Amino acid sequence: MSIVKNKNPLVECIMHLVVIVVIYTVRVFMFAWFRPKVIFAGESVKSVHLGTPSVIIANHTSMLDPIMMLAVFFSHKSIVVAKDQIEDPHFRWALTRAKCVIPCDRFNMDTEWALLAKRELEKGNNVIIFPEGKCRYDGLLNEFKTGFAFLARSTGAPVLSVGLDGIYKFGHRTHIVVGDAEKIERVKGIPSSRHLTERSEHFRQKVWQLKQQALGIAEPKALPVAAETPVECHPGASAIGSTKAVDSIGPTDLQNDNAQNRGNA
Repeated sequence: MSIVKNKNPLVECIMHLVVIVVIYTVRVFMFAWFRPKVIFAGESVKSVHLGTPSVIIANHTSMLDPIMMLAVFFSHKSIVVAKDQIEDPHFRWALTRAKCVIPCDRFNMDTEWALLAKRELEKGNNVIIFPEGKCRYDGLLNEFKTGFAFLARSTGAPVLSVGLDGIYKFGHRTHIVVGDAEKIERVKGIPSSRHLTERSEHFRQKVWQLKQQALGIAEPKALPVAAETPVECHPGASAIGSTKAVDSIGPTDLQNDNAQNRGNA
């Protein structure tokens, strides 16, 4: 989604080809090394090739999760990525040229990502989002930010919940459990923050159950609601940051942006 400016066209063409080669190479590596096993737990979804553009959400336990999700849901996909990661010099050369990347400023108010995601859905592409906004390494789930819920509700796109076991090591098959697609009811007017929070918690609990299934836990413990979930004590957790912007996008913000777009059309 980002545009690289003031670049030599020939160099950019070569770099785009390099990025395409890297994308396919990484996908082959993910399948060969981690041998992901996709399990369909519901009845409405039996293939990773979705017939309806969807908002795909998953738990976030490893920095490899986004790569795995892109590898599995390979066709017609986009993914929301933190803008600071896109600007990281180690990844910038690739992420700024990957057409499937939707940047999100997670430290400031940002509504542009939602508008870009909406356009992707309208074009027939799926949008992958990690609602926790950051990795959590202690086995629990962070609060789900409400941006994905508002996006799904405002566009009518179904939400597809995915549970990842988060284990990436040679000799272990990474398990991915896909649940049923579920729509968030569309009603007249602007949805309240309480409504979006309730729907986000509903999907948080759903992803938790799918994650436990991916881990092979027959009788999983109950996940405390977000307000009662303890803060992670992992020493590196605070360095990861959080997607504050995804949570801070409110109905009025997106409505105002849509109104402005209609006025410019």
